[in-house]
Amino acid sequence: MPHLAVAEVCPDLALVAVVCWALHRGTADGAVGGLLAGLVLDLLSGAPFGVHTFAMTLAGTAAGLAVALVPREHAMLLPGMAVLCTILQQAACVSLLRAAGWPLGWSQAVVVIVIVASVLNLLLTIILYPWVGRLGRALSQGESGW
Repeated sequence: MPHLAVAEVCPDLALVAVVCWALHRGTADGAVGGLLAGLVLDLLSGAPFGVHTFAMTLAGTAAGLAVALVPREHAMLLPGMAVLCTILQQAACVSLLRAAGWPLGWSQAVVVIVIVASVLNLLLTIILYPWVGRLGRALSQGESGW
């Protein structure tokens, strides 16, 4: 989503979709959604294969676990998971890329990027969350016919 970039940081539509899916469907579906999104990102990325798969699966699982532990009606669930999962995903990617020998550090620039990305992902999550809920309900209705 380069047209929505702020300070050269773009919102992460794949991460936001995984978080919203996990918040609606739970831990297992969040992990599967993260796995699938991560595989697609790994296929399209120049990073070592598995970095995005691990990070997205971790984020989807974390968001799904949050739904199991925090009531859905809690006002901070959606914004908290949007920000927490962005930080978790970014930290996992940087850590794995550093372990693979990429020269990345936890400099001030990375921290600023994560803060800007968290805010952008939060705004996108607020917009996307109801749409993902509608999709989940439509798919659930289709499953009951089996």
